[in-house]
Amino acid sequence: MLRTLWKNSIFSKLLLIFLLILIPLFSLGILLYNWGIGAVRTQLTGSIQTSLESILDNFDQDVQRTQALLFETLMNDEDLAMLALFPQSTAQYSEYEKFQMIGRLKKLLLAVKNSNRYIADVRIHVPLLNRTLSAAAWPESFRQDEYDDFSRQDERLRMVYRNDRPYIVMKTFNSKTDNAQPYFMIVVEFSAKELKDSLFPLLQYGNSGIYLRDDSSRFFVGTTNDDKAQSVEAALPRYGQAELAELKAAGSSYQVFRAHSSSLGLEAVQYVRNSELFQTIRIYRVWIWCYSLVGLLILALFSLYAYRYIHQPLVKMVRSFSRVENGDFNVFIKHDRNDEFQYLFSQFNDMVRNLNTLIDQSYRQRLLVQNAELKQLQSQINPHFLYNSLFILNTMTRTGDYDNLEYFTIQLGEYFRFMTKNNQDDISLGEEIRHARTYADIQSLRFGSRIKVVFDELPPAYAGLSVPRLIVQPVIENAFIHGLEQMPEKGWISISFAAEEDHLAIVVEDNGGSLSDQQLQYVQAILAGEAEAGEEVGLHNIHRRLQLKFGRHGALRLSRSTEGGLKAVILIPLEPTKERE
Repeated sequence: MLRTLWKNSIFSKLLLIFLLILIPLFSLGILLYNWGIGAVRTQLTGSIQTSLESILDNFDQDVQRTQALLFETLMNDEDLAMLALFPQSTAQYSEYEKFQMIGRLKKLLLAVKNSNRYIADVRIHVPLLNRTLSAAAWPESFRQDEYDDFSRQDERLRMVYRNDRPYIVMKTFNSKTDNAQPYFMIVVEFSAKELKDSLFPLLQYGNSGIYLRDDSSRFFVGTTNDDKAQSVEAALPRYGQAELAELKAAGSSYQVFRAHSSSLGLEAVQYVRNSELFQTIRIYRVWIWCYSLVGLLILALFSLYAYRYIHQPLVKMVRSFSRVENGDFNVFIKHDRNDEFQYLFSQFNDMVRNLNTLIDQSYRQRLLVQNAELKQLQSQINPHFLYNSLFILNTMTRTGDYDNLEYFTIQLGEYFRFMTKNNQDDISLGEEIRHARTYADIQSLRFGSRIKVVFDELPPAYAGLSVPRLIVQPVIENAFIHGLEQMPEKGWISISFAAEEDHLAIVVEDNGGSLSDQQLQYVQAILAGEAEAGEEVGLHNIHRRLQLKFGRHGALRLSRSTEGGLKAVILIPLEPTKERE
């Protein structure tokens, strides 16, 4: 029942319509949120990735410029050629002239060193001279270990790494000899500190770091020296493998960005803690939660408003109509708000007042009609018995039966005293049964031994029931006249009482054999209102009066008795009812 009311209520339809409006808005908000999160994530990660790639590209360009400068200034220098290729020919020069040649080379080395802030030193290894010329110091002893290490390096590499430092190595061989050793070697040492300092501007987040590494792990420089960089390095795949977007290191989640330069053999790695990188995304998440909460609050407020200002007044009106439908016209709807429902409730109250007035007028008119009908019914019953009573008196007087005549006149006086007492329409059931017993005794005197009357005692608990006058005696009269009057002997009539849960049944039976099935069906049709009453007007009158008194709960039921006669059952409800027909 509740499910049906909810399904058919206007309140549920309003909520459904509002949800149909709100759900697309929420869906659009979620789509915008996901799009915004994706855009911010792409922008953040793309910016960091671009910065890393820019660092490597800039460093690669610096290396290229340095190489070009070395070719222009040193590889074709006559002083370097004289000192490196023909040291024996320098004997013709004085020490002062040699000193000047070395000084000019030193100036070139300093010029190359100062051309790039990443260069820490520029050195020339001259094995035949057994000297190493350096931009950072006066000619020093030959660095044999460095010369040997770089001699074994692949010449195709643009940059090599040694002792955790990056270098550019340029070698010159004597094409006229079979010597595999270069006759001089130019080494450019880059500053790890400058490279490290160049990474710091990319650190935009607190818990983040950047480092550079080569493919053979001979070079590693980073912005931090703590364990986080080492943990990230240990968790990363090997150099040259696919990029990894996210990993866990040092107890936290990090977003990792990687840029690779194949020409330098160098990789830049930046790691940023997710909680800091996506701080803006968390702000978006807070806003979407606020957006959702505001939407839910709007839904709750709308539901409360619709429930209070629409649903409750409608329910109040529906319940009031239901009370009116069930016969309760003492209904008044109070409404304090000045809205459309105030007009509806005002019209409803006026309608109920008008109905009360009309019903009161109709009810009074109906009572007057019922009272008039009852008087008419009683007047229709009386003449039947008067004729028979006079006949019995005449017979007793003529035969000289004075003992029974005295008893008969006393009973007849009681009978007519009851019949002429017209100031009451309803009497107690005890009075009605005493009158019926008086009538049965009078009829017993008339028929003598031909008809036996068995009259049970009325249970005292039901003697005070209020019933219409003359509902039992006419039924007994009908049994005498129409069922037993023509029987020469062994006729009997029984009056008994049967109490049920909600009514009392007064049963009148006889064994008369003159009642046919067609007659019984005809009488039953009269009581059901399906046929017009003829001679059976007395039984119809009783049934009508019972219904006027008790509504559909009071009735007269006719059927065939066990002995073949008529069985009449008068039904009297034990509980009062307001229902009338």
